[in-house]
Amino acid sequence: MMKLFVSNISYDTTEQQVRDAIGEEIDIVEFHRPNDRETGKPRGFAFITLGSREDGEKTVEILNETKIDGRELRANEAEERGGGPGGGAERPKWVSLKVPKTRPVDDRPIGKDGKRVRYKGI
Repeated sequence: MMKLFVSNISYDTTEQQVRDAIGEEIDIVEFHRPNDRETGKPRGFAFITLGSREDGEKTVEILNETKIDGRELRANEAEERGGGPGGGAERPKWVSLKVPKTRPVDDRPIGKDGKRVRYKGI
């Protein structure tokens, strides 16, 4: 299997138009075109999973030469995202250091009665 990233797709372009451009002889396992969170409209890219590497390479050649709705599509092999909520590059792993609880040092002088001297606020 091979996963492709296809960019420069017009917002008006439908999934069927892209499928028609690829052709019926190529085995498309999955077609995913994310929607914008705020507007709900399709974004300008899609992910296409193909049944084999050969189909993927053919599809890259086909889509890189295709113009749909006045825009030249660009296709290449999708790269795996890094783990975590934001994806992207490898993020540093944060380590929690547990500091042992210690009592604060009481360095007040000891009075004549054997107790620590209380400081009075100013």
